Amino acid sequence: MSSDAMYAIRRAGRDSFYAGRWSAPQIAHTLLRGSEHIDEYVGSLDPKRAPDMDICLCGAVFVDFDRRALLYWAGDLFGSGPLRGDFVRLLTTRWPQWRLRQAALPLQEFAAALGRTPPELEQARADATLVDAGDDLFTAAWLEHQADFACVADDQAAWIAAEGVEAVRAFAERGLEAWVTVRAADGTLYDQRCFSGALGSLLRLGPRLAALAQLGGPRPGMLRPGLERDVRETLFVDEARRSVHWWQADPPWAHPGPGCAALWPGWTLELDEGGLRSHVERSGRMFAAIRMTREERLAALIGQVPRTLRGDFTALPRLVGASVPAAAPPGLPADVLSTLVALADRADE
Repeated sequence: MSSDAMYAIRRAGRDSFYAGRWSAPQIAHTLLRGSEHIDEYVGSLDPKRAPDMDICLCGAVFVDFDRRALLYWAGDLFGSGPLRGDFVRLLTTRWPQWRLRQAALPLQEFAAALGRTPPELEQARADATLVDAGDDLFTAAWLEHQADFACVADDQAAWIAAEGVEAVRAFAERGLEAWVTVRAADGTLYDQRCFSGALGSLLRLGPRLAALAQLGGPRPGMLRPGLERDVRETLFVDEARRSVHWWQADPPWAHPGPGCAALWPGWTLELDEGGLRSHVERSGRMFAAIRMTREERLAALIGQVPRTLRGDFTALPRLVGASVPAAAPPGLPADVLSTLVALADRADE
């Protein structure tokens, strides 16, 4: 088992390629050091005659010095989805006047940027096959929870009475990273959560996905503060317009998206570049309804940044204008903590 990554560097129209067997987890740290350190890092990797486009790739970076464009992708980049915006803020500081993009369709985007047509593209299209799911796709976690609590039914009833059924169901559904919203032809919204697992994308379920999401009726109380923390994949299905907008925080290298159009005949499939916020606001609701609190975001940053930087805080751009909490975590320099506070304070920008 390894965590392979591919690096491509373009200067004066010439491309150089490198590969590292365990370099994917270091991509966020490497990029935060800035463009001036890229050559030093790739010098530690294995030079290649062609880019590695293997279907099992775990990370990729293309630094185009000619166009001042950076394309990057890695699984679980900078921790959880909600922190990606913070990562981009830091990256923008390190790469001023560069065009930065995290690939949403990694294999396809890197192939296009490098002018390549690797055989993996055809394999990815072939893998976009229709799959089935049971009627309990969106209810399995809740039903399992109820079965587990059957022996203490009175306690379960008291919990629901005190906090509401959606609060208890949110506990049962913790860890479910996919959120599907269906706007039915009559305008009714149906929200559901599930685990997409090894599917690569819920798009592979085809239009049956919309029918499954409507089982059990609407769930207007599903939107709760902090839901932002858990969601990694969204699909918004509009039955009247026969359109699907999809997004993934951690897309697989060979995302099946481009091949899934055939699984939705008569529908339009579109990548939602606006991510989770766009998914919420597309239905006329406010993103604030699912936001993490400032304190939750700061705690997540305090946990993630030292892991990403591996103790090398020199790679972290310093942001100013924030006060430092009185109680700083052990081992975290005051200027680093001040930067993390500034990020947490600017989450709404």
